[in-house]
Amino acid sequence: MRKSAFAVISLLFCAVFVFADVVADWHRDQAAIEEMLQQKRFADARKASIKLTNRMLDRLGANAEASKLLAQTVSLRASAEEGLGNADDTIWYRQVARLLDPQIVQPEITAPLIPAILPVGNMEAPQVIRKRDPERPAMVGALVEALVVVELVIDVDGVVRQPRIVSSPAPAVSYAALEAVRHWRFKPGKMDGKPVPVRFNLTVNFH
Repeated sequence: MRKSAFAVISLLFCAVFVFADVVADWHRDQAAIEEMLQQKRFADARKASIKLTNRMLDRLGANAEASKLLAQTVSLRASAEEGLGNADDTIWYRQVARLLDPQIVQPEITAPLIPAILPVGNMEAPQVIRKRDPERPAMVGALVEALVVVELVIDVDGVVRQPRIVSSPAPAVSYAALEAVRHWRFKPGKMDGKPVPVRFNLTVNFH
């Protein structure tokens, strides 16, 4: 019995150090991406930040440190998008980084908030015309419920903007849901026959 307990403790002890090594690797990768940005190698920085994010998604837990690590990498992605002149993606990833970690230090989001309305009875609600299924982080299998509720603004051009996480079980799942709905397109909501921005809730189910 004592030997079994000792074996379990040893495995847990090793796992902590293995994961610590992984986090150290992630920090080195983040530093390398920062160097690319300083060298104005924005396309390389974008590619590296996407790869690092994908690696993180299958290893992160559900704690604040996980949110912070992921937010740092997403913020680097935003800087790369800015360097490439992709204004919408820059705003989106800055917003996502701040959703993951409100304390993250990054440039202020200069885009004005879209004054969206809630769906009401006399208006035509937005309709999905293109969907993208989310990637499924490895940790989903360990979750009792893998549902993410996201609040979005469906703009007059049918593009998804101004994301906000209403509820989520873990940061990796939040990011996967947001990355999917970013690609959704809608027939915009209309009032009196004219397109209007509408605040809209979506539920993303990973099971």
